[in-house]
Amino acid sequence: MPGPPLRIPEGFLIGTASAAHQVEGGLWNDWMRMERDEPGRIKNGDSAAVAIDHFHRYREDLALLAGMGHTAQRFSVEWARVEPEPDHFDLSALRHYAGVVAACRELGMEPVVTLHHFTLPVWLADRGGVLDPQAPRLFARYAAACAEAFGEEVRWWLTLNEPNVLMALGYAEGQWPPHRRSPVLALRAAAGLLRMHAAAATALHQSGAARGRPAMVSIAHHERPFRPVPGSLAARFGAWAPDLLFNRWFLWSCMRGRMLPPAGRGEVVPGPRGSLDYLGLNYYTDERVRFDWRASSRLFVSSDPDPSLPRNSLGWSIDPGGLRRAVVSLSEEFRLPVMVTENGVADEDDELRSGFLVDHLRAVVEAIDDGADVLGYLHWTGFDNFEWLEGYGAKFGLVAVDRATLERHPKPSAEVFAGVCRTGVIPAPDHPGGASARWACLSP
Repeated sequence: MPGPPLRIPEGFLIGTASAAHQVEGGLWNDWMRMERDEPGRIKNGDSAAVAIDHFHRYREDLALLAGMGHTAQRFSVEWARVEPEPDHFDLSALRHYAGVVAACRELGMEPVVTLHHFTLPVWLADRGGVLDPQAPRLFARYAAACAEAFGEEVRWWLTLNEPNVLMALGYAEGQWPPHRRSPVLALRAAAGLLRMHAAAATALHQSGAARGRPAMVSIAHHERPFRPVPGSLAARFGAWAPDLLFNRWFLWSCMRGRMLPPAGRGEVVPGPRGSLDYLGLNYYTDERVRFDWRASSRLFVSSDPDPSLPRNSLGWSIDPGGLRRAVVSLSEEFRLPVMVTENGVADEDDELRSGFLVDHLRAVVEAIDDGADVLGYLHWTGFDNFEWLEGYGAKFGLVAVDRATLERHPKPSAEVFAGVCRTGVIPAPDHPGGASARWACLSP
């Protein structure tokens, strides 16, 4: 029998998440350089040069989201905009992002600020990017500049978005900048990112302490559990190493304050212990895998989606229970509050999103009933935007954006989400906004 409507807790943050490169336009960073020099890498020749012009339209965009009842907004500051040349901080850029923070506050939305969402200033990329020994110091200086510019208006910080994804796609598989395909460099990148996070977290905590308002710092951790195909001993043993490296290495190193193997030998690193005040969780799907001796860059596993589950337009399996399991397991293991900093569905025609939202929000409340301390849920994303190598083909937004005119058009799913935000009530799965009963007919 379908369950009754559920109520989200009082004070629960609910809204959407975005990233500067994907929405702002007018940027120059390592991704824009790749776009210029290697245009064939992005599907359909799409460009982030304009994106959705959020840089100029952020007030109207934020007002639209706030009008839907959202109480939080996650966005990223673009390092390349703030520090376009080494040792030169653009005060107008810092004032711009301070204006974004102020607009969130005026509209009743809690700002959740990400400092690094995959892109780097070109000058730092040319020096080795996250492999540069000076990157932690430089990142901490940039974090301190942002903390100074935003003052007491920002409580929730995310130093890095998905360091495990950058390690995998930038250095293990070589699909993203800097296009290095080396397991040795991938481990060095993981170590460099850990040091960057630790240095920035220290700077943010020091800034918050000086103001008498503690900063709440985390990373946006991408949790994508590797599940072996049933009945395969090879898959079971093969999934073990990539699952630990991708899903746990960074978090364990932070909690223990040591550079754990295989990226280190257990040496103490200044800063990571105590650097996580809560846990930002990006969850989209579990990864069912089989052993594949040809997939060396993925530690010899390949994706083998569960045929019993529906999939989104990128082929990712949809299972609300996976989000519930992720929230509960991370909460129990790390004893930290969890904020769902990304969760969404690539859905070209907005056929799945309403039901997806209802089912995944219910999964979060059920995780709270299981004992997890959950701070909020931020849907990816507010507006259809530039989705990295997928260009504009993967549509995750509540609001469609006309690529010719850039006009915004809320989708039916936006009103379903707005209903939850305004009332605090998540409808039952068999409600018109729910879709649990329809998943079977949507399976491939």
